[in-house]
Amino acid sequence: MSLTAYVTGYSNVAKLDGASLIPLTCMQVEQGDSYAVPAPDEPFGFFLRQPATARLDHRGSAQTPPAKATFLTFGFTPTTATMTLEQTGPIEIEGDIHLGDDAYVDTLIRAPLVLRLSDVVVNGTPLDVGSDCRTTGPLASEEPEPERFPGDHLVLGGTAEWNNGTPRGYFMLTGGPLTGTFSIPAFTDCRASDGEDLSRLLTSSISGPGNYVKQIQGQTCAVAQPVEAECTEDGQPVVIPEP
Repeated sequence: MSLTAYVTGYSNVAKLDGASLIPLTCMQVEQGDSYAVPAPDEPFGFFLRQPATARLDHRGSAQTPPAKATFLTFGFTPTTATMTLEQTGPIEIEGDIHLGDDAYVDTLIRAPLVLRLSDVVVNGTPLDVGSDCRTTGPLASEEPEPERFPGDHLVLGGTAEWNNGTPRGYFMLTGGPLTGTFSIPAFTDCRASDGEDLSRLLTSSISGPGNYVKQIQGQTCAVAQPVEAECTEDGQPVVIPEP
């Protein structure tokens, strides 16, 4: 089933003691077939796993829209930069559906996202970082199953419990909050037009562990079978979440 949803949120930058907006972004989701995973501790001896893959879509590119963020670099210097998260591979989604009297769904989303910087202004003065200033690799979270999902990626998680047939929390079809913690890698290719490499300066002021992110996903729209309460006439999600 093909789905679309809007996502938005905030991401902390621990070294800068501030948060950056994750602007409203369209996410396209392709659901796969669910299957049973043996689990002796479960009431029925198994739980159901619902896999899916997703792609961010900003004007045809797999990225978030560019968004301006302002911080106090080193605690006292006002710095503004345009930040973009660029997808470097498929976003993997797994919803584990645990059955029984206390049914719930645990969802993990694994997203390989590189951070790009542009239009940097320090204390009112433009800082030329070139056109290809980015992290050396994707944002990196601790991965609970590295043998299944090798490589660096952001891991976001959410849980939904059922209350009278209605999910409360995060469920992929209805949306909700997703949270995670990640490290920002070092920066590379942040070169001014005169050849000066500013990558080490940005690495020292931004890169590091312990960065918390909270993302909000809205209600999905089923593209092939749109529901009026969930989809606009041109197939876009009706629900626009607030960060």
